[in-house]
Amino acid sequence: MKKRLEEAENFYGSIRKVRHEMKNHMANIKGLAGAGQYGEIQDYVRRMDETMQELEYKYVTGNPVTDVIINDKYRRAEKAGIRFEADFQYGGEIPVFDLGIILNNLLDNAIEACEKLETGRGFIRLTLKRKKQFLLLEVENSFDGTVPVQTGGGFTPHTTKQDTLPEIVTEHGIGLENVRDVAERYFGGVNIKVRGDVFRVTVMLQQKGR
Repeated sequence: MKKRLEEAENFYGSIRKVRHEMKNHMANIKGLAGAGQYGEIQDYVRRMDETMQELEYKYVTGNPVTDVIINDKYRRAEKAGIRFEADFQYGGEIPVFDLGIILNNLLDNAIEACEKLETGRGFIRLTLKRKKQFLLLEVENSFDGTVPVQTGGGFTPHTTKQDTLPEIVTEHGIGLENVRDVAERYFGGVNIKVRGDVFRVTVMLQQKGR
């Protein structure tokens, strides 16, 4: 929660800075226009546009919390050279706090799995579907060396490389257990499938009030 609040604060802090600087930008453009330096104006506007694009959300989900989470993961993936796709519209069926737990854990795990691959090989796909009274949240990602095993009534990841990254293995296990706990509170569950080098987690949740 602290991390999410910091991210939101940084984002809106950036917006405030841009709004503050806008008067200066307009004065500079007027000065360039008055001097007939139209080529310079084009370059100036292009740089302003690049700055504004950094502040825009690529994914608009219908809720400010899920907007922050998903766009933060998208930016993190993009910086790491990981392809990221999301088809996600939040309709308020599940409290956003619980949905945030699921998104943060699954997307963090997916990004960490992709970061172990060569640059350009990683991909993440996030989807949210509705089927009768259920929500189906799915995260699919490329991976290398990690397969799921069932222990203690829940799924935890097992890896053939435990000697090199045991702390990450443990962290992923706790994250998946937290996701399973949330799913069970909504009379749902977690399904994990591996096909080739693709790891897919599907979380089923019963919609509120159904």
